[in-house]
Amino acid sequence: MGLDDPFPIEKCSGRVRGAILTEFQGRCPTIREVASISDAQWLTVPNIGPTTLEELRSMAQSDPDGGSHPGATGMPDGELVSRLNRLQRELNIIVGEIRSRLSAPSRRRRIEE
Repeated sequence: MGLDDPFPIEKCSGRVRGAILTEFQGRCPTIREVASISDAQWLTVPNIGPTTLEELRSMAQSDPDGGSHPGATGMPDGELVSRLNRLQRELNIIVGEIRSRLSAPSRRRRIEE
């Protein structure tokens, strides 16, 4: 599947399909057109949040056999680094939350003794 092929909108969830059609005034865009819109811009489109954005990006990178094209993100390096940093921050928050929940019972036991 090439960048100038139609975006596989029929494989998207209804929410992503609706957002794409809204963004492109009812027409099916090319993969290149979808990939050229930055994450920040997509996140301003109604019904596009982090989860639907991930779905949209994975569809833009998929080939007909369900694989993906490594390195064919269509995103500039700066945006990729920014995304990586955001994901690392989210991961650190989750790890911190897990650690605090795991240590909470041991604190309770010490208080009860």
